[in-house]
Amino acid sequence: MSKTKLLSITLAVIIIMNVVLISKIGDLNNRVQNLSHNYNNLGSSINSVTSNVNQSLDRFIREQSWITPVQINHEKSKVDTEQVLAVFNWQIKDYLEESEVVFHYRLSDTEEFTTVVAESINTGFFEVSLPLEIKAEPSWEVNISRTEKGVSEQSIEQIAREIKQADKPIRCYVSMKTKDSLKSSEVSYLNYEYLAHMKYEPVRGHVHISRNNYNISLFEDNNSNNSFESITAEFYNGNNLIVKKPVEVQDAQNGMKDYSLSYDSGSEDISHIILKVKYKNGDTFQKEIS
Repeated sequence: MSKTKLLSITLAVIIIMNVVLISKIGDLNNRVQNLSHNYNNLGSSINSVTSNVNQSLDRFIREQSWITPVQINHEKSKVDTEQVLAVFNWQIKDYLEESEVVFHYRLSDTEEFTTVVAESINTGFFEVSLPLEIKAEPSWEVNISRTEKGVSEQSIEQIAREIKQADKPIRCYVSMKTKDSLKSSEVSYLNYEYLAHMKYEPVRGHVHISRNNYNISLFEDNNSNNSFESITAEFYNGNNLIVKKPVEVQDAQNGMKDYSLSYDSGSEDISHIILKVKYKNGDTFQKEIS
């Protein structure tokens, strides 16, 4: 056999082997891709099953619980100037008439729990009313922006959300005694500070300060129980009152009132502004913006 013919045969064999090898590599890639796809589907299925199991478990726990979580009924709660009558309610499932239900609570400044016999307002539904010391006042939700010198006239945003009430949650749990059986719910923490702001319309809006220009925009929900009587802005330089300006209603529609004031202090330096809000019941509150 000549060398040329032998070389041709060898070359043909190599080409055939390469074709077969390439085909097998392609088949192997397809298998790997199929395995990867199946693995991803399996992972999705496992996650879906896990989510369903967790949801079913949570639902089962809620259904098997003998008591619903204690909640504050803000519609029944009543706010006075220095005190709030907070109403707490809950439901006991499969309640037996001869059972005694007791509410246990502990304030942040006390060490021991106080007990109060719960009042049955319907079969299985209970509530207690607790007088709690709290100072009623509006919440201030005023966004303040400034255009400062030397910062390429870039607006610098900062949020002024000030709530003076201390964070004083109440700890509580419920016990139920039926003959010789006694069981108690888990201790829960309820924050009641928001009740302090139920009596007054919140002060919400925006104050923009650009050099000596002051633009104040506030808004009010007309459907509130205790709305604004008047709003004024006092401009100070230190302890000296420069000017006092009313922030007047500019627009009232769709159940909302928009208040605004634009003031140019000229050559006067302004160190801070005091916003004063008078409510229809005569109470007045103020907040400093500096």
